Amino acid sequence: MNTEMESVTTDAAITQLYDTWQEAVRKQDLDTILQCYTDGVVAFDAILALQFQGKEAYRKHWQACLDMCPAKGKTPIFRMRDLTVNAAGDIAFAHALVQCGFEDGDHIEASWMRMSAGLQRQGGKWRIAHEHFSAPFEMPSGKAMFHLSPDDTEDQVRAIPPGVPTVSGHLVCADAPAAMAFYKKAFNAMQFPGGRFEVDGTFLHGTLFIGDSMVMIAQENESCGMASPLALKGTPVTLHVYVPDVDSAFRRAIDAGAKEIMPVSDMFWGDRYGVVEDPFGHRWSLATHVRDLTPEQIEEGARQFCS
Repeated sequence: MNTEMESVTTDAAITQLYDTWQEAVRKQDLDTILQCYTDGVVAFDAILALQFQGKEAYRKHWQACLDMCPAKGKTPIFRMRDLTVNAAGDIAFAHALVQCGFEDGDHIEASWMRMSAGLQRQGGKWRIAHEHFSAPFEMPSGKAMFHLSPDDTEDQVRAIPPGVPTVSGHLVCADAPAAMAFYKKAFNAMQFPGGRFEVDGTFLHGTLFIGDSMVMIAQENESCGMASPLALKGTPVTLHVYVPDVDSAFRRAIDAGAKEIMPVSDMFWGDRYGVVEDPFGHRWSLATHVRDLTPEQIEEGARQFCS
């Protein structure tokens, strides 16, 4: 067989492998999915862990993904486009874009990711020896850009602006500039260029990031229906922040001027947790997860806590 014919045969075989793989995923046929991999496969999936080594570890991961799949009862979407294969002998490299999700009537909920793979021919059959899924992410939120489409253009206006999470807190404060300074000191909030707007010396709007979350700050203006917790004499809302070290984060907030509402303590759901109120009337709960518990353990802990 000459080189050109071998290349055509290899491309056809690997394309058929990926056709089988896609159909097996859509059917949630775990055994057929795993038949597409070598026993020693090393996978860099985009979720849950940095890597999975060996078919058994990848089987457990695939099973967990299928169990979490929101497409149950709906029409699954799992398809590739732009598959490109480069092969030499018994080794091949492939890359493609993969769309995963579901459709429910006219509603489609699916996202595109990048896939690259290394394949081996074993006993005359091609198998995936390495697989890598990834998605680009936005700065500064660190949010994966699952909304991208292969047909996007660079000048396309996005329905959700880059770097903006799906849900963001919007805080009305009696002194918004002072509040922004406090949040930087108390919670290590960061302000990026363009994160503060003033017109003729009047503060209009501020944007901060605390970790990977965006918090917007507005100046109190009761004529516009924007009253702060101080004017309302309280707030029904608490913002919850996970931190690596809740005790030091709690002390930093208190030192910056926050008021202790609930001291830091170990809670029945596995978090070490405390609550503060900032000088502008907003409440913040701070937590570090310290124990993984079963639902039964949490229920028993809640029962003891409430009694």
